[in-house]
Amino acid sequence: MTRYLAGLITATAALGVGVWLLLAPYALNHPSGGAASKVDLWTGAGVCALSLATILVWVRAWRARLRADGLLPERPAPRPAVPDLPDEPFPAATAPTIEDLHGLLRPLVAALAADQLEHAGGKGSGATSGHTEEER
Repeated sequence: MTRYLAGLITATAALGVGVWLLLAPYALNHPSGGAASKVDLWTGAGVCALSLATILVWVRAWRARLRADGLLPERPAPRPAVPDLPDEPFPAATAPTIEDLHGLLRPLVAALAADQLEHAGGKGSGATSGHTEEER
C-alpha cells in the first residue's frame, strides 16, 4: 500500500510543479511573449499532462490491488438489456398483394388526375400560368 501512496504523492507533487510553471510567467511578471514565458507555459502544460496520466495509472493500479486483496467488491459484469417480450406472439406477416397496392395508389392517382385537369383548364386561359407564349 505504501508504494501506491508514494506514487500518488509524487505524481501530485509533480502536478503542483506543473501548475506553478503555468502560473510563473504571470506571478513573476515575465515580459509577455518572451522566450522564458513560452518555455514555462509549454513545460508546465507537459508536466501537468504527464502527472495527471501518472495519477490515473496509480489510482487504477491501487484499485486493482484492493480488488485482488478482497477489500473492494468486484465490479458486476455488464449484462445486455433484454427487451420485454409481449405475451402474445406477433401475427405472421402476410405478403402484400396487388390489390393492397391498388388500394393505396387509387387516392393518389385520383388527386393527381384532378390536379392535372385543373391545371389544364387554367392553362388554356393563360391567366393562371405565369408564362407568356414567348417564354415557352
